[in-house]
Amino acid sequence: MPQALTEERVAETRDRIVRVAEHQAVEMGIENVSMHSIARDLGWSATALYRYFANKEAILAAARTAALDKLSDTLEAAIRGPGDAWEVSRAVGDAYVAFAFENPDAYRLIFSLSQPDPAGYPDFARALTRARSNLTLYVERMVSEGGLETDPHVLGHLFWAGLHGLISLQMTGKLKEDTPGFETLRREMMRALVRGASKP
Repeated sequence: MPQALTEERVAETRDRIVRVAEHQAVEMGIENVSMHSIARDLGWSATALYRYFANKEAILAAARTAALDKLSDTLEAAIRGPGDAWEVSRAVGDAYVAFAFENPDAYRLIFSLSQPDPAGYPDFARALTRARSNLTLYVERMVSEGGLETDPHVLGHLFWAGLHGLISLQMTGKLKEDTPGFETLRREMMRALVRGASKP
């Protein structure tokens, strides 16, 4: 008689499936991930996956949701940390960089060009909203305490875009020995953005 699936066991199994899909999406390209390829790496039949997910898109949406929530957990810990607005800003940047390089598969999946429609995946929509908020919320404190004269939502997105660009260059090996190092570029980019937003 088959063993009954507890909620805990279902959650653990779904997590396994999501991790395999996340890795395959980065290694093979999202377009090459299939229910069959995921099942193969798990040592299952493809039909077994349908006990846990409706289709490949649902698996990848769950993978992105998990990655976004993990990123938000990391950023929120930094936002709650000690220090003034500038120290917290630095901590948030450090946390974002650490997440990207310690979880490269998850990071690449978050920012892959092929994304699900949030309207079809409520958990993904929630995780996306949470992450976006965390990537700009701390800048409101910088503006209120730090003598900056700008829209914190705009500046937060500029910080995010710049840091993501540098991380992408580093991950793809574009920052070679004849270019300034990652941290040098990060420091100077942030200084330039802050100078542009500072009160005269």
